[in-house]
Amino acid sequence: MVDMSALVGTVRRLGMAGPPYEVLGPTGPSASGEAQVRIYLIESGEEVEHSLEQVLADPLDD
Repeated sequence: MVDMSALVGTVRRLGMAGPPYEVLGPTGPSASGEAQVRIYLIESGEEVEHSLEQVLADPLDD
């Protein structure tokens, strides 16, 4: 089980060279039942949902 309190507030990147984003918090599951989190795309100012599995795979932003 993922400790969401440790994940919220971290800044990561969408893949190795993608834009940075901040993890805001959990949301409901996707239509397929996959765990989702709300993220804030820092460069564009957008808030979107992203899969928790992908967030955990995305690298931390240095």
